Amino acid sequence: MSYQKEFNHSLECISKEELLQRMSDKADFVLVDTIGKYDGNRFRIKGAKTIPYLEVIDRRKELIPFGEIIIYCKHKDCVASKKVALGLKLLNIRNVKVYEGGIDEWMGYNFPVEGE
Repeated sequence: MSYQKEFNHSLECISKEELLQRMSDKADFVLVDTIGKYDGNRFRIKGAKTIPYLEVIDRRKELIPFGEIIIYCKHKDCVASKKVALGLKLLNIRNVKVYEGGIDEWMGYNFPVEGE
């Protein structure tokens, strides 16, 4: 006998403008960089906490105290941030959002970054 269950979860995405506003307002959120040094990456969005993609679920207790968890990766077509966000949602962590543009979009607008 096989068992199949369909998961129907949507992910909320935020824009670069919304992220900038949260930063400006000093909102209660944590920004999670899932890239780390992968693929030669040397930067993260200023103030982001780097947790490699494969470690986020195991380290979720570090994120739970924040009012909002915003996950990002390299660019819009990168699925790492979406997989991590979905994994957190499946663990009943509801305050998760994705910044889809990622570090590539952020740096393309010369927004603040810091080195790894």
